[in-house]
Amino acid sequence: MGDSKDGFIIGPEAPGVVPEGPFRGKDDGIKPQGARFRIFQVDIDANENEKVVREVTGSPDAQIEWTVALANRKAAAQQIFGDGSGTLTRNTAAKFRNAGLDRAKLVISAAATIKNAAAAPPKRMSGSIAFAKARSVGHRVADIELATLRTDDGGRLIVVGGPGTAGSPENTKLERFADNDGWYDSVSDGPVSATLRIGKTVHPVIPAWVVVTVPRFAPGVYGVVTWFDQAVNMARTSEDGTFDPPRTTSFVQDVYPILKRADALSHVHATAHGHGASAFTSPERLEEFRRNAEARRNLLGLLVRPNQEAPLFELPPKMGMPKLNSGANPDPKGPTVTFMSLTRYQLAHLQHWTIGDFADDWPGAEPKPTGFDKIPVADQPQALSRAALEACVGGPFFPGIEGTYDIARISTYHPERYLRQDFRIDPRLPAGSLTEKMALPWQADFADCNDFWWPSQRPVRVTVTTKDGERTKLEWSRGIDDTKPKTPNARHRNMVSFWSRLAFIVRDDATDTYGEQGRLVINGKS
Repeated sequence: MGDSKDGFIIGPEAPGVVPEGPFRGKDDGIKPQGARFRIFQVDIDANENEKVVREVTGSPDAQIEWTVALANRKAAAQQIFGDGSGTLTRNTAAKFRNAGLDRAKLVISAAATIKNAAAAPPKRMSGSIAFAKARSVGHRVADIELATLRTDDGGRLIVVGGPGTAGSPENTKLERFADNDGWYDSVSDGPVSATLRIGKTVHPVIPAWVVVTVPRFAPGVYGVVTWFDQAVNMARTSEDGTFDPPRTTSFVQDVYPILKRADALSHVHATAHGHGASAFTSPERLEEFRRNAEARRNLLGLLVRPNQEAPLFELPPKMGMPKLNSGANPDPKGPTVTFMSLTRYQLAHLQHWTIGDFADDWPGAEPKPTGFDKIPVADQPQALSRAALEACVGGPFFPGIEGTYDIARISTYHPERYLRQDFRIDPRLPAGSLTEKMALPWQADFADCNDFWWPSQRPVRVTVTTKDGERTKLEWSRGIDDTKPKTPNARHRNMVSFWSRLAFIVRDDATDTYGEQGRLVINGKS
């Protein structure tokens, strides 16, 4: 989402390729991000192997009608701590937000269609919410913008995030990080479908899904565990829990990214790993790992294992990595609260690396990512999915940022295995399902999560160049807490008012460093 009316940027479309700025428009607002959708022709050979043949775009004989359905179900969802047990909506007895009000009226929904005409006129998707009991008008807010539909010059669909609106018609207090009755925001998600007609023939198109969520303020920094990692893990897991481990491991593709992500968190958090020669990806450490199996074993021994119970939420492990907070366990059969861990699929690759069962394909320097246009058409669908999901965090969940622990549950994905391997969401889920358990409004959680949660999306401590030219670490959200008295209500309201004035953390290629870009003054703090 973004509040600028001066254009938008296209979201990630190739793994490792970071969207280019400027991230602010001429009106000083944050440019919203557009998710671009494409249709590919897939043929099946005599051995039932799929092969991507080409991308299908607008042409005289190819007509596409795109349909998008979005919903925000947050105000009608269960409370995070509704039953008083500290359980994240696991207990079916949990209370609902806005208890006693009409649940249907609390859902913000919108649907629209757009044809594949080149650069078709945009269609704004807006809905309404009413805080009302059954058969009463109550307090209604109309025209809440969720997204805008556009097409590019090739007729491809672009879903552009809305302005990030949040509000309360009765100006209700904002004292909790998640369950604030009387409030709404414009986070949403839902299915994307298409009708493809070539000549007189209508061809089936497998639907996709879109999530309209909060800005990612450090676009070049990735979570140690991403949504892509969770989706791969679910694709390799059967309904009975059987796990299909990877057969082969590449250092470049499967191991190095984990080490790099851990190091990169130092750019957005003062206490993260990754400084100088001690960084996992420094030439010295990489050479040590290559030559010394014991160094690899020591690293593996530090990693938290899945389902490791934690005594309470918001607690990083005293010994172990990743150094991120404990959160809700996606596994409904395991402990309620667990320390953050890599997925089983990631750990399997590291285990292969530890015992030397991997392809030592390190070229001596990090390979540059391949732009989308240079990726073979057969690999483009997978690249689109990977790029989008790698930009989203895969934990910890308390409740999450782009999605809750549901993204690490097999029931969220398509019931047919081959489509689950394509990371398709279960089409039986209603629009708004992936975000309904998120904090309401999102800004309250964004204000409070200034610790070991997801610093790749919401930075904590960042490098700032002073007027004297010195580089120092400062709080990224400085100015948000500058209230008297310093109450949650005031801090949360400041984030509602000032979130779009916060800085992006971007890489300076000339110096290979990260720093703030585009920050505006907040409560007198530059």
